[in-house]
Amino acid sequence: MNRTATSPAIAADWMAAGVRHEILMRVLPTLRHDLLGPISVARMELAVMRRRLERADLVPQDGLRRVQQLDAHLVDLTRGLRELRRWDPLDTELMPAGSIVRLALALMEQPLRLAGLEVGMEAGCEAGQGPELPLAPLLLGTLALLCHAQDGLSPGQRLRLHLAAGPEGEAPVLTVRTERQSETGPAPAATLMPGLPDLPVPVRARLDAEAVRHLAASLGLHAVLDDEPWRLRVGDLVPAAPGLP
Repeated sequence: MNRTATSPAIAADWMAAGVRHEILMRVLPTLRHDLLGPISVARMELAVMRRRLERADLVPQDGLRRVQQLDAHLVDLTRGLRELRRWDPLDTELMPAGSIVRLALALMEQPLRLAGLEVGMEAGCEAGQGPELPLAPLLLGTLALLCHAQDGLSPGQRLRLHLAAGPEGEAPVLTVRTERQSETGPAPAATLMPGLPDLPVPVRARLDAEAVRHLAASLGLHAVLDDEPWRLRVGDLVPAAPGLP
């Protein structure tokens, strides 16, 4: 039987694609919720309008207000659908670096809470701050760091994120430090509802340091995870593996 050897470049492509897929699977519940929310509310609005039309007690002003609400829900849904383009490796959308980091945190907030982890943002992570960068690489790189924390840290720890703009002409650097949560902080999610039977743990691939570094290289980023703080630097600092089309 003939066997075709897989080139290192093709193997690298598929390894990076596998890491991206794992990240997408972890944030998919949040993406799905954001899309289904406007649909659910719009369906309830339509049900109310239908009942009132059947009773012929819907005054024009009230009907107009409800139509405007439906239109707002459609706008939210349309925006959510358009934002799915961000998961296309060829997407060229630009966004301030601070806004990209905040977007990643919003997508991973619930999984991190369920893992008993808190996230705190320091200077530089405010929305709108930092240079405008291609959204996809920094978003995926930040999500990879957060997934790595989800897999490797024990409950009761806090992540501290700091986005520092480098000197003029140098790329910004995202750093992640860990610290213990305060004793007076909220209880880890696992202890909020004691007495419940053990639920099956979703099967997922672990994102270890090597997986994060490989994805970062494919995106033109440089990830340093050997010691704290973890660092993710934007810029083609290492040879980038070719991405899948």
